[in-house]
Amino acid sequence: MAPAAQAIGNQEILKTESSEKAAIGALYDELSKGIDSMKKGDVYMIDEAWEEIDKI
Repeated sequence: MAPAAQAIGNQEILKTESSEKAAIGALYDELSKGIDSMKKGDVYMIDEAWEEIDKI
């Protein structure tokens, strides 16, 4: 788990409804992937980045 993504505490997630938990979980997973990608030095064109964001 990426340290920057740990800003959302598990206690905060547990307080939400199940549909919200699923949405937060999906967002968290994608953000974690993005942070890991940045650490590796992967670079995307802005159009590619927006395409990925629109998929979420």
